[in-house]
Amino acid sequence: MNVSRSRDASDRVRLDTEALRRLLGVFEGARVTLCSRTCLDDRVVASVHDALCEAAGREIAVETHVVPTMDAGAVLHVGDTGRIVLDPRVMWLSSIERELKDHVERGELTDAKDVFQWLAGALAATCPEPAVEQLSDTGHVVRVGDGVAVVAGLRDAGSQEAVEFEGGVQGIAFTLREQEVGVVLLGDERAVREGSDVRRLGHAVRVPVGEALLGRVVDALGRPMDGMGGIVPESWYPVERAAPRVVDRSPVDTPLHTGIKAIDALVPIGRGQRELIVGDRSIGKSSIAIDTILAQKDRDVACVYCAIGQKASTVASVVATLREEGALAHTAVVTALPADPPAYRYLAPYAACAIGEYFMDRGGDALVVFDDLSKHAVTYREISALLERPVGREAYPGDIFYVHSRLLERAGHLSAAQGGGSLTALPIVETLAGDISAFIPTNVISICDGQIVLDAASFNEGRRPAMDSGLSVSRVGGSAQSAGLKKVAGRLRIDLAQFEEMARFVKFGAEVDEATQQQLTRGERARELLRQPLHRPLTLEQEVVVLFAVINGQFDRVPMERIGDAEAALLTWAEGPGAHLAAALAGTAGAPPADTPELREAIAGVLAGFESGAQESDATESVFAGSDKPVEAEEQTEVADQDAAAR
Repeated sequence: MNVSRSRDASDRVRLDTEALRRLLGVFEGARVTLCSRTCLDDRVVASVHDALCEAAGREIAVETHVVPTMDAGAVLHVGDTGRIVLDPRVMWLSSIERELKDHVERGELTDAKDVFQWLAGALAATCPEPAVEQLSDTGHVVRVGDGVAVVAGLRDAGSQEAVEFEGGVQGIAFTLREQEVGVVLLGDERAVREGSDVRRLGHAVRVPVGEALLGRVVDALGRPMDGMGGIVPESWYPVERAAPRVVDRSPVDTPLHTGIKAIDALVPIGRGQRELIVGDRSIGKSSIAIDTILAQKDRDVACVYCAIGQKASTVASVVATLREEGALAHTAVVTALPADPPAYRYLAPYAACAIGEYFMDRGGDALVVFDDLSKHAVTYREISALLERPVGREAYPGDIFYVHSRLLERAGHLSAAQGGGSLTALPIVETLAGDISAFIPTNVISICDGQIVLDAASFNEGRRPAMDSGLSVSRVGGSAQSAGLKKVAGRLRIDLAQFEEMARFVKFGAEVDEATQQQLTRGERARELLRQPLHRPLTLEQEVVVLFAVINGQFDRVPMERIGDAEAALLTWAEGPGAHLAAALAGTAGAPPADTPELREAIAGVLAGFESGAQESDATESVFAGSDKPVEAEEQTEVADQDAAAR
């Protein structure tokens, strides 16, 4: 709603009649008071009176009141809560401030001298005109505290819309009521005081996106936290965006290599998939996600790691790992620390998703890790409680499912007509005592395309990763698995399931025949070979060679204590002398199909030095004598180191 004084210095004030009609219709019969810092000229008051009467179609009595402590030049109060600010400075200064900020963010104004010259030119070229901000655009703070504020007057504010308080602090319109709006603050609440003005910005919160964010650590608003200077983004994306339509998507058919044998073989992940990682605290959930990021080196996949409520020391450890392994160059880290306002922890995953969408929109591939959505759900519950919203199951708000679904549904594989880009999501959810049937885990499981379930008992036995192969599934399945890996690992899941069942049976002292003994021997070695050191992702060629050897029984004669050394020798061979055979088996590098007899003979030659002179005399007794397997001192040290890193 605009108010402007004519250039001939007349005293008639022009008001937007339609906007005033809506305003006065809401507060029909209410008292109208015109407050100002100083006494207004009678002609100005008469002009305002005439405009109000014309808009309402009836007589409006306007009272005047002088308030020397006012910040604004004049305020028109309608009833108890309606107010219109008449101040020639407000819109003028706001427009100059926004334009200056845009120039700085685009890198067009790099030093103080450039900023001064631009401001001088902008001030000389414009002059303030009186402006009226609509009641729907302007409100005032009723109360503030604990990172939230209750605002009266923002009647037309939309859900998740950005608002700005006096002093520059921004917020998000969160709870919409008839008379009030609950706002979560994106800044220090001490800068917001009761009674101060609030105005709508007309858009959702935006974050910078682009190649410049790779290799950087930023907060939930995209501001750098690594002390490496400012960021000049290619564009700005709203944190809230609609998910791609079904007709704009393509089936997920391109594998996302994780470098983890157990995952690539049993629960393959495709580009554009949503794969949940779920398990108890400190059993390696984050380690799987970080290893997946490490495996994307030189694969043209931009990665975004979002740390939600993680300690600063934990985030620093992740960044150090990425830097040491050479993966930080293709990774952006978005973090919201526990000491940050609740709005930052709520906003962080949406900001990370927007950063990844930039690469998807340009036909590239992106991977986003949300670590973890359990803390995000707790943050949402905290904000909802502060804003007095009703609670639901396990005290979570009833719309918590929608909060996570509108985030994860943004991942997908776009069709060729839309550029063919993809955004893969790896959300992490923490369970209590392995209960995956709790409210938040079941919600996220129903949204995702599969889940990787980590088992505390397997972790305590020393398995890395501690994946439960029975509960872990991928709804994309073999469609997102490379042809070579699908061929060699096709029956691995069934073999492991049969081995686990038979192993439980043998523990009770049952006698087994030779065929069952061979099945136990092979299954034990398969389970052992699925173990993998922390932050050591393998190439596809290395994975298929190891799995080919174990599936075909070529590790059967290798003693259990030498399995690790034998695997290391085989991996070295696959990268060196046997690279052409490994590439052919994996179906990469345009190599011709591998000749199975030649490959078997070559692998047998590598493993020959590690085989025992004869089959182990009593393998069943050594392997299944008890439920707890003895762990050597050196192995205990390795387990402890990996546990610390997982935390």
